[in-house]
Amino acid sequence: MSWRTKSNLAWLREQPGVKEDEALASRTSFGIGGPADFLVELARAEAIEKAIDGCASRDIPYFLLGAGTNLLIADRGVEGLVVRVVNREHEIAGTRVRAAAGLKMMRLARIAADANLRGFEFAIGVPGTVGGAIYQNAGCWGKEIREVLVEVEGYMAGTGKQTWNAAALKLGYRTSALRDGALQGGLVLSATVHLARGDGEEARQMMAKLTRERNETQPIKTKNCGSVFKNPPGDSAGRLVQAAGLKGAREGAAVISTLHGNFIVNEGGAKASDVLRLIERVMAEVKRRFGIQIEPEVEMVGRWK
Repeated sequence: MSWRTKSNLAWLREQPGVKEDEALASRTSFGIGGPADFLVELARAEAIEKAIDGCASRDIPYFLLGAGTNLLIADRGVEGLVVRVVNREHEIAGTRVRAAAGLKMMRLARIAADANLRGFEFAIGVPGTVGGAIYQNAGCWGKEIREVLVEVEGYMAGTGKQTWNAAALKLGYRTSALRDGALQGGLVLSATVHLARGDGEEARQMMAKLTRERNETQPIKTKNCGSVFKNPPGDSAGRLVQAAGLKGAREGAAVISTLHGNFIVNEGGAKASDVLRLIERVMAEVKRRFGIQIEPEVEMVGRWK
Protein backbone atom coordinates (compact mmCIF):
# COMPACT_ATOMS: atom_id res chain seq x y z
CA MET A 1 0.00 0.00 0.00
CA SER A 2 1.34 3.42 -0.95
CA TRP A 3 2.02 6.00 1.73
CA ARG A 4 0.43 8.61 -0.55
CA THR A 5 -3.02 8.54 1.02
CA LYS A 6 -5.25 11.60 1.20
CA SER A 7 -4.79 11.82 4.96
CA ASN A 8 -0.99 11.56 4.75
CA LEU A 9 -0.75 14.18 2.03
CA ALA A 10 -3.07 16.47 3.98
CA TRP A 11 -0.94 16.03 7.11
CA LEU A 12 2.27 16.85 5.23
CA ARG A 13 0.78 19.92 3.59
CA GLU A 14 -0.45 21.35 6.88
CA GLN A 15 2.94 21.10 8.62
CA PRO A 16 4.56 24.52 9.21
CA GLY A 17 7.24 25.36 6.66
CA VAL A 18 6.72 22.29 4.47
CA LYS A 19 7.26 22.85 0.73
CA GLU A 20 6.03 20.48 -1.95
CA ASP A 21 7.96 19.30 -5.03
CA GLU A 22 10.97 21.25 -3.79
CA ALA A 23 14.29 21.33 -5.66
CA LEU A 24 17.16 19.49 -3.96
CA ALA A 25 19.99 19.90 -6.48
CA SER A 26 20.79 23.39 -5.19
CA ARG A 27 20.94 22.00 -1.65
CA THR A 28 23.75 19.56 -2.45
CA SER A 29 27.43 20.11 -3.16
CA PHE A 30 27.06 18.11 -6.39
CA GLY A 31 24.27 20.32 -7.75
CA ILE A 32 22.53 17.20 -9.04
CA GLY A 33 19.22 15.46 -8.44
CA GLY A 34 15.47 15.70 -8.65
CA PRO A 35 13.04 17.26 -6.18
CA ALA A 36 11.81 16.18 -2.77
CA ASP A 37 8.13 15.25 -2.67
CA PHE A 38 8.07 17.39 0.47
CA LEU A 39 10.82 19.37 2.20
CA VAL A 40 11.06 21.12 5.55
CA GLU A 41 14.03 22.92 7.09
CA LEU A 42 14.12 22.70 10.88
CA ALA A 43 16.47 23.93 13.61
CA ARG A 44 14.70 23.09 16.87
CA ALA A 45 15.23 19.53 18.09
CA GLU A 46 11.60 19.25 19.19
CA ALA A 47 10.34 20.16 15.71
CA ILE A 48 12.68 17.66 14.06
CA GLU A 49 11.59 14.91 16.46
CA LYS A 50 7.93 15.71 15.83
CA ALA A 51 8.40 15.52 12.06
CA ILE A 52 10.14 12.14 12.29
CA ASP A 53 7.59 10.70 14.69
CA GLY A 54 4.77 11.92 12.46
CA CYS A 55 6.26 10.27 9.39
CA ALA A 56 7.05 7.00 11.19
CA SER A 57 3.54 6.68 12.63
CA ARG A 58 2.05 7.22 9.15
CA ASP A 59 4.56 5.06 7.22
CA ILE A 60 5.73 8.11 5.30
CA PRO A 61 9.34 7.72 4.09
CA TYR A 62 11.70 10.38 5.42
CA PHE A 63 15.30 11.36 4.79
CA LEU A 64 17.55 13.56 6.92
CA LEU A 65 19.64 16.08 4.97
CA GLY A 66 22.50 18.22 6.24
CA ALA A 67 24.96 20.08 4.02
CA GLY A 68 24.23 17.78 1.07
CA THR A 69 27.78 16.45 0.69
CA ASN A 70 28.62 12.80 -0.06
CA LEU A 71 25.21 12.44 -1.70
CA LEU A 72 24.01 11.55 -5.18
CA ILE A 73 20.29 12.23 -5.42
CA ALA A 74 18.37 10.38 -8.13
CA ASP A 75 17.06 12.34 -11.11
CA ARG A 76 13.52 11.37 -10.10
CA GLY A 77 13.97 12.88 -6.69
CA VAL A 78 13.33 11.68 -3.15
CA GLU A 79 10.15 10.07 -1.91
CA GLY A 80 8.27 11.30 1.15
CA LEU A 81 9.59 14.06 3.43
CA VAL A 82 13.13 15.41 3.37
CA VAL A 83 14.02 17.03 6.70
CA ARG A 84 16.90 19.45 6.30
CA VAL A 85 18.58 19.83 9.67
CA VAL A 86 19.87 23.38 10.21
CA ASN A 87 20.54 23.53 13.97
CA ARG A 88 24.00 25.07 14.42
CA GLU A 89 24.46 25.74 18.14
CA HIS A 90 27.58 24.82 20.09
CA GLU A 91 28.89 25.08 23.63
CA ILE A 92 32.33 24.61 25.15
CA ALA A 93 32.98 23.22 28.63
CA GLY A 94 36.68 22.85 29.35
CA THR A 95 38.12 20.55 26.72
CA ARG A 96 34.75 19.23 25.63
CA VAL A 97 32.74 20.75 22.79
CA ARG A 98 29.10 19.91 22.15
CA ALA A 99 27.92 20.79 18.66
CA ALA A 100 24.47 20.58 17.10
CA ALA A 101 24.02 18.28 14.12
CA GLY A 102 23.59 21.08 11.58
CA LEU A 103 26.87 22.84 12.40
CA LYS A 104 29.44 22.46 9.64
CA MET A 105 32.60 20.57 10.54
CA MET A 106 34.83 23.25 9.02
CA ARG A 107 33.17 25.88 11.21
CA LEU A 108 33.57 23.67 14.28
CA ALA A 109 37.27 23.25 13.51
CA ARG A 110 37.69 27.03 13.61
CA ILE A 111 35.60 27.32 16.80
CA ALA A 112 37.85 24.76 18.50
CA ALA A 113 41.01 26.61 17.45
CA ASP A 114 39.60 29.93 18.69
CA ALA A 115 39.04 28.24 22.08
CA ASN A 116 42.71 27.08 22.11
CA LEU A 117 41.72 23.46 21.66
CA ARG A 118 43.71 21.01 19.54
CA GLY A 119 42.90 17.71 17.89
CA PHE A 120 40.12 18.83 15.56
CA GLU A 121 42.22 20.40 12.83
CA PHE A 122 41.49 17.48 10.47
CA ALA A 123 37.86 18.63 10.29
CA ILE A 124 38.88 21.62 8.16
CA GLY A 125 38.92 19.10 5.31
CA VAL A 126 35.43 17.71 6.02
CA PRO A 127 32.81 19.76 4.11
CA GLY A 128 29.69 18.28 5.72
CA THR A 129 27.88 18.82 9.00
CA VAL A 130 28.42 17.26 12.41
CA GLY A 131 25.39 15.02 11.92
CA GLY A 132 26.66 13.82 8.56
CA ALA A 133 30.14 13.28 9.98
CA ILE A 134 28.76 10.97 12.67
CA TYR A 135 26.56 9.20 10.13
CA GLN A 136 29.55 8.14 8.05
CA ASN A 137 32.42 8.53 10.54
CA ALA A 138 33.92 11.25 8.40
CA GLY A 139 37.60 11.97 8.40
CA CYS A 140 40.50 13.49 6.54
CA TRP A 141 44.30 13.21 6.53
CA GLY A 142 44.20 9.86 8.33
CA LYS A 143 42.01 11.00 11.23
CA GLU A 144 38.32 10.29 11.89
CA ILE A 145 35.69 11.80 14.15
CA ARG A 146 35.46 8.61 16.20
CA GLU A 147 38.96 9.36 17.56
CA VAL A 148 37.67 12.40 19.47
CA LEU A 149 34.02 11.46 19.97
CA VAL A 150 32.63 11.20 23.51
CA GLU A 151 28.93 10.70 22.85
CA VAL A 152 26.05 11.54 20.57
CA GLU A 153 22.61 12.70 21.57
CA GLY A 154 20.20 11.03 19.17
CA TYR A 155 16.57 10.33 18.55
CA MET A 156 14.73 7.26 17.30
CA ALA A 157 11.11 7.40 16.16
CA GLY A 158 8.88 5.58 18.60
CA THR A 159 11.68 5.30 21.16
CA GLY A 160 12.65 8.88 21.88
CA LYS A 161 15.92 10.48 22.84
CA GLN A 162 18.96 8.27 23.25
CA THR A 163 22.64 8.66 24.00
CA TRP A 164 25.12 6.71 21.89
CA ASN A 165 28.84 6.26 22.38
CA ALA A 166 31.26 5.25 19.64
CA ALA A 167 30.79 1.56 20.42
CA ALA A 168 27.00 1.78 20.11
CA LEU A 169 27.37 3.68 16.84
CA LYS A 170 29.71 0.98 15.46
CA LEU A 171 31.81 3.60 13.72
CA GLY A 172 33.90 2.11 10.95
CA TYR A 173 35.53 3.29 7.76
CA ARG A 174 32.95 5.72 6.35
CA THR A 175 30.07 3.94 8.04
CA SER A 176 28.08 3.64 11.24
CA ALA A 177 25.04 1.88 12.65
CA LEU A 178 23.07 4.94 11.51
CA ARG A 179 24.03 4.29 7.90
CA ASP A 180 24.28 0.51 7.70
CA GLY A 181 23.16 -0.98 11.01
CA ALA A 182 20.61 -1.18 13.78
CA LEU A 183 20.24 2.59 14.16
CA GLN A 184 19.09 3.28 10.58
CA GLY A 185 16.45 6.01 10.58
CA GLY A 186 17.93 7.51 13.73
CA LEU A 187 18.65 11.20 14.03
CA VAL A 188 21.79 12.87 15.36
CA LEU A 189 20.79 15.88 17.46
CA SER A 190 24.26 16.78 18.75
CA ALA A 191 27.71 15.34 19.31
CA THR A 192 30.27 15.93 22.06
CA VAL A 193 33.98 15.69 21.30
CA HIS A 194 36.94 15.70 23.69
CA LEU A 195 39.94 17.75 22.58
CA ALA A 196 43.22 18.87 24.15
CA ARG A 197 44.42 22.20 25.44
CA GLY A 198 46.86 23.84 23.08
CA ASP A 199 47.89 26.84 21.05
CA GLY A 200 45.01 28.08 18.93
CA GLU A 201 47.33 30.01 16.62
CA GLU A 202 49.28 26.84 15.88
CA ALA A 203 45.98 25.09 15.15
CA ARG A 204 44.98 27.85 12.73
CA GLN A 205 48.35 27.66 10.98
CA MET A 206 48.01 23.90 10.65
CA MET A 207 44.51 24.26 9.18
CA ALA A 208 45.74 26.90 6.72
CA LYS A 209 48.51 24.51 5.62
CA LEU A 210 46.07 21.61 5.22
CA THR A 211 43.67 23.82 3.27
CA ARG A 212 46.44 24.92 0.88
CA GLU A 213 47.39 21.29 0.28
CA ARG A 214 43.76 20.38 -0.32
CA ASN A 215 43.30 23.21 -2.81
CA GLU A 216 46.39 22.02 -4.70
CA THR A 217 45.34 18.37 -4.90
CA GLN A 218 41.52 18.37 -5.02
CA PRO A 219 38.98 20.17 -7.24
CA ILE A 220 37.56 22.10 -4.28
CA LYS A 221 36.02 24.95 -6.28
CA THR A 222 33.94 22.68 -8.51
CA LYS A 223 30.57 21.04 -7.99
CA ASN A 224 31.42 17.62 -6.57
CA CYS A 225 30.33 15.28 -3.77
CA GLY A 226 33.75 14.75 -2.19
CA SER A 227 35.44 11.37 -2.44
CA VAL A 228 33.37 9.09 -4.66
CA PHE A 229 35.00 5.77 -3.72
CA LYS A 230 36.23 4.21 -0.50
CA ASN A 231 39.93 3.46 -0.41
CA PRO A 232 40.52 -0.30 -0.58
CA PRO A 233 42.75 -1.77 2.15
CA GLY A 234 46.34 -0.66 1.68
CA ASP A 235 45.65 1.38 -1.45
CA SER A 236 44.10 4.59 -2.72
CA ALA A 237 41.01 4.74 -4.91
CA GLY A 238 42.35 7.87 -6.56
CA ARG A 239 45.60 6.12 -7.46
CA LEU A 240 43.73 3.16 -8.95
CA VAL A 241 41.50 5.43 -11.05
CA GLN A 242 44.54 7.28 -12.36
CA ALA A 243 46.44 4.04 -13.04
CA ALA A 244 43.44 2.79 -15.01
CA GLY A 245 43.74 5.85 -17.27
CA LEU A 246 40.36 7.20 -16.26
CA LYS A 247 41.18 10.77 -15.27
CA GLY A 248 39.12 12.99 -17.56
CA ALA A 249 36.68 10.19 -18.42
CA ARG A 250 33.21 11.55 -19.09
CA GLU A 251 29.55 10.60 -19.12
CA GLY A 252 27.47 13.56 -20.22
CA ALA A 253 28.48 16.54 -18.08
CA ALA A 254 29.93 14.33 -15.34
CA VAL A 255 33.73 14.12 -15.55
CA ILE A 256 36.43 12.45 -13.45
CA SER A 257 38.64 15.26 -12.20
CA THR A 258 42.03 15.56 -13.88
CA LEU A 259 43.35 16.86 -10.54
CA HIS A 260 42.27 13.90 -8.38
CA GLY A 261 40.95 10.55 -9.60
CA ASN A 262 38.56 10.07 -6.67
CA PHE A 263 36.45 13.10 -7.57
CA ILE A 264 33.69 13.39 -10.13
CA VAL A 265 32.88 16.93 -11.21
CA ASN A 266 29.55 18.28 -12.43
CA GLU A 267 30.59 20.58 -15.27
CA GLY A 268 27.06 21.96 -15.52
CA GLY A 269 23.81 20.13 -16.06
CA ALA A 270 25.08 16.65 -15.18
CA LYS A 271 22.41 14.06 -14.41
CA ALA A 272 22.56 11.57 -11.57
CA SER A 273 22.35 8.88 -14.25
CA ASP A 274 25.52 10.30 -15.85
CA VAL A 275 27.36 10.04 -12.54
CA LEU A 276 26.07 6.52 -11.91
CA ARG A 277 27.26 5.35 -15.34
CA LEU A 278 30.67 6.85 -14.65
CA ILE A 279 30.85 5.19 -11.22
CA GLU A 280 29.94 1.80 -12.72
CA ARG A 281 32.47 2.29 -15.53
CA VAL A 282 35.25 3.06 -13.05
CA MET A 283 34.40 0.08 -10.85
CA ALA A 284 34.36 -2.27 -13.83
CA GLU A 285 37.64 -0.98 -15.28
CA VAL A 286 39.52 -1.06 -11.97
CA LYS A 287 38.25 -4.59 -11.40
CA ARG A 288 39.28 -5.64 -14.92
CA ARG A 289 42.72 -4.04 -14.76
CA PHE A 290 43.76 -4.78 -11.18
CA GLY A 291 41.32 -7.35 -9.82
CA ILE A 292 40.30 -4.92 -7.06
CA GLN A 293 36.64 -4.26 -6.28
CA ILE A 294 36.31 -0.66 -5.16
CA GLU A 295 33.09 0.48 -3.52
CA PRO A 296 31.25 3.82 -3.65
CA GLU A 297 31.61 6.10 -0.66
CA VAL A 298 28.98 8.47 -2.01
CA GLU A 299 25.47 7.58 -0.82
CA MET A 300 22.83 7.18 -3.52
CA VAL A 301 19.49 8.54 -2.36
CA GLY A 302 16.04 8.64 -3.89
CA ARG A 303 14.11 6.91 -6.66
CA TRP A 304 16.73 4.90 -8.51
CA LYS A 305 14.57 2.00 -9.61
